[in-house]
Amino acid sequence: MSQPWQPQPPQHNPYGQPAPQQQPGYGYPAAPYPPQQPMQQGWGSPYQQGFRPAGGPRAGKAFFLGLLVSGALGLVYSGILLATHKDLSRVGLQASYLVLAAALAVGVGAVVGRTGGRGAGPQVWAAILAALAAYFGVANGYVFTLLDAGGVDLLELVLENEPLAPHKFWWHRLDGGVALVGLVVAAGGAFAVANVIGKKQQPQQY
Repeated sequence: MSQPWQPQPPQHNPYGQPAPQQQPGYGYPAAPYPPQQPMQQGWGSPYQQGFRPAGGPRAGKAFFLGLLVSGALGLVYSGILLATHKDLSRVGLQASYLVLAAALAVGVGAVVGRTGGRGAGPQVWAAILAALAAYFGVANGYVFTLLDAGGVDLLELVLENEPLAPHKFWWHRLDGGVALVGLVVAAGGAFAVANVIGKKQQPQQY
């Protein structure tokens, strides 16, 4: 009966080097491997040391500043409506509303693009904040006008009979289509401006 094969140590070793140790159960010597080097991140890694990933504190700062700018522009426009409601025609209201939408697109888009960088999240928030400010700029102007004309009692009376009165004023007084165009101008313009300016920003270092 043949004996099981076992690896034999080398018979000729002219340099006097010790034979490699045998791994039990395999019958082959362990192959010498060079020491492994730690894996290095490539230049294309979005999490490369020294640069921030998308989002994080920059996105929060962009949202906060966008909220401030949009809120400020909306309140200024509401104040203008309060001051001019007796002399402002329907055409004048529509024209000023579109000007507000364009101002929101530029103002909110610029500040969000500069602070939020290339992240898509801040750009979407810029569009939402600009559209909301355009809407509430008109709706709040209507509320301020009621408060100026009859105080809280008149406002409560109107809202009790018609809770959606500010919304209906925005929709009907702006003739529906103009109201929607203003939202598109504000939202689409803010997103486009934030996108263009954000692409020009360099990745922020630690």
